[in-house]
Amino acid sequence: MNFLIPVWLISALFSAVLFFIWKKIGIRDIPSYRSSHSTAIPTAGGICISFVFLSFFISKHIGLILFEQLPYAFIVGFMILTVIGFIDDWKELNYKTRLLSHVLAVGLILAQQPLSPVEYILWFFIGVGLVNACNFLDGLNGLLTSQWLLTVGFLLSAFAPMNSLFWILWISTLVYLFFNFPKARIFIGDTGSTILGFSYFALIFTLAPNQPDFPTFFVPHDSFVMFSLFPLGFAWGDIAFTLARRFIQKRSVTASFGDYGFHYEAKFFQSHSIVTLLYVALNCLLTFGAASLFFNHQHIFLISCLYGVVQIFHWMFIYRLSTKQE
Repeated sequence: MNFLIPVWLISALFSAVLFFIWKKIGIRDIPSYRSSHSTAIPTAGGICISFVFLSFFISKHIGLILFEQLPYAFIVGFMILTVIGFIDDWKELNYKTRLLSHVLAVGLILAQQPLSPVEYILWFFIGVGLVNACNFLDGLNGLLTSQWLLTVGFLLSAFAPMNSLFWILWISTLVYLFFNFPKARIFIGDTGSTILGFSYFALIFTLAPNQPDFPTFFVPHDSFVMFSLFPLGFAWGDIAFTLARRFIQKRSVTASFGDYGFHYEAKFFQSHSIVTLLYVALNCLLTFGAASLFFNHQHIFLISCLYGVVQIFHWMFIYRLSTKQE
């Protein structure tokens, strides 16, 4: 533990320097009719997070730092998403190309474990879904990163060793948050949102086989997966609600319209910060619920019912805002 503190501090300083440089020279996101910002802001800030993470990964492999081993499949998938995400931030790519990179990265991770066909299909949809969901969630200042930091930080603290390279990723993302909230000086872009979603999936997939205390209901590790996803329940609910509305209204479910619940709430409160802090509060509430379930599975029905009731009221509020603002 003693050697980790200076390493973490170096990681934070390294990240801050890179973000400061990127703020000066990074590619610009020019606002359009669907943007929630009005001035050109550097985007693809995720390239800095990726660079810091890969630098420490290389340091570990040449023997400079003692970190937990990560499979090469994760690193290859991570690099694929970094490259494709950066190109997409620079010159917008076709959605099929982006989706292919998601499928390839997730497939590399799944190929490392012997899975049944049913398990493979379920994990595949979880992986690709998380990569895309985190990309969808990147819509307001600090929203994606605050949610990711809380949830992944909770999982790392509870289940992962302190010398996990995921902590470097977490620290670098925390530094980015200071550049994006409450005022956005850098956007993380598709470069960052996809690698955050991918690392979230990889962390769950890595931790799941080592949690024998969690019961299995339908397929192996299903309760741990639900436990890991539960803290972001309101964010997932927002995305599901929006995609369902688009489907009903016969609009594209992949295009960006600025019509997620958090967009309507930002217009209502006239502030990104208020909405982000609201989702942080909801995330903390569900994290507390997840921790309670970890210690006592008998509470699962009560906590699920409470979540369902609050989520319904949340959806009603979003729907009412959407009808007034459209």
